[in-house]
Amino acid sequence: MKSNFITTVYGPVIPGIIKVLAQATRNLGGEWLTSKIVKLDGQFAAIMNVVVEEEREVTLKSSLEEKFPSLRFVYTPPNTTPRGATKTINLVVDCIDRPGLTGDLSGILANLDIGVEDMECKRFVMDGIADTVFSARLTLSVPLNADSQIIAEEIETLSEDVRVNIL
Repeated sequence: MKSNFITTVYGPVIPGIIKVLAQATRNLGGEWLTSKIVKLDGQFAAIMNVVVEEEREVTLKSSLEEKFPSLRFVYTPPNTTPRGATKTINLVVDCIDRPGLTGDLSGILANLDIGVEDMECKRFVMDGIADTVFSARLTLSVPLNADSQIIAEEIETLSEDVRVNIL
């Protein structure tokens, strides 16, 4: 019988770490169904949906932890709650940066019961203006009948300078 779990691993970037983690999983008969990897300032985090024979699960987990003592591993069961039918929309949100902006944006999305599949935020100085600019690329999971324009307009209520582009 197969065992299915989510592995979250994080720590310092080690050259070739993703390839080595994948190979260690394969060596014990496991596979990653899906994965998401992020590297930032010498650190990385990865989330993998792993399937392996039930009798090898403990061996796989302990093997990974022994081989990579500088990394942290967290294991959780996958979410098996069925969701209604959804579609994906992609947005770019641009505005002048301010404290609490990311939290406010997340709050609007949570209030709309929108799933955030991916959110990449950047802050940078733009020539010609004295303020820092905030830019976020969002991949959202929304109900099939959701209107992208209405979601964009709701996000634009954050402040007068917020602009949302639907991709």
